[in-house]
Amino acid sequence: MNADDRHAASVRPAVHDRRGRLLAEVRDSAARRRPARLLAQWTDDPLVAVSPVGLRTSVALDAIALDAASGYDALLLSPVAPLGSTSVLAPTSQDRVLSTIRPVEVVSDPTNVLALEAASRMRRAPGAEARLCTLHQTLRMQPVGRAAGHTAHFRLFALADAGRARPDDGFEVDAVLAHLDVYRTLLEAAASAGLGAGSAPRAIVRTSSGGRHTVGDRDALGDRESLGDRDVLGDRVAAAIVARWPDVEVVREPLAGTYYDGLRVGFGVCTDDGTFVELVDIGRFGWVGELTADRRNRFVASAIGIQLIPLLLG
Repeated sequence: MNADDRHAASVRPAVHDRRGRLLAEVRDSAARRRPARLLAQWTDDPLVAVSPVGLRTSVALDAIALDAASGYDALLLSPVAPLGSTSVLAPTSQDRVLSTIRPVEVVSDPTNVLALEAASRMRRAPGAEARLCTLHQTLRMQPVGRAAGHTAHFRLFALADAGRARPDDGFEVDAVLAHLDVYRTLLEAAASAGLGAGSAPRAIVRTSSGGRHTVGDRDALGDRESLGDRDVLGDRVAAAIVARWPDVEVVREPLAGTYYDGLRVGFGVCTDDGTFVELVDIGRFGWVGELTADRRNRFVASAIGIQLIPLLLG
């Protein structure tokens, strides 16, 4: 037994002892609770509140989303993921996650979990691509605030594409277009079903350089002299969106923070009163590259808070 094995063997009993003590504390705490306390928490705690979207509406939206994503392998995720699935892969705090006494956490972002599944598949079949989607009732611990339609737990529809890097950012461009195609199909079908409709679609392409501007014909035609120091990946994505969907206004904005790997694309529509609602969040992430120890493995993931369709557009 080497030094690492001896250390692990010495730590393991201590972990189990601590977990046993915590379980005992939880049992004692539950035993002291009374029905009135349960009802009070049910009434006041947003973590356990009923969703503002009815179950029939939610199930109908789930079906529409899955139909729109027919080219993706649809997964039914566990309510929990390995401890650290969010904070180890992404620059976020574990405090935003409902952690448990055991080495698992309640899923707070299904795209992190899809990255784990994609990495597992790519390790089993190097060079293969993974196209995954899921619908998940997601729970986050940070304060909700007063944003319309936002709740502590909410329905997320997520897509993920993983595969090898291709020349000219081909993997990323194709993945963003594929995701937008799914979301446009979803929104059109939801409108046809009377679940919520918007107008004036807009995509916001965010990269680490360049200021805010609307993409015009010169950008779409690839006039490199007009691009200045703007990020090439963002230029390629923006031009591809303009070419595919002439009705979509494409705006370029700088990317803030380090959560995304150089690219973030938002997509949304306007409500009846003209208010723009950014519903979809698409990004490139380094998670699968890290998990597989191969930086040429690319990962593009996205999500829509699907409950926002009836709550904000209905």
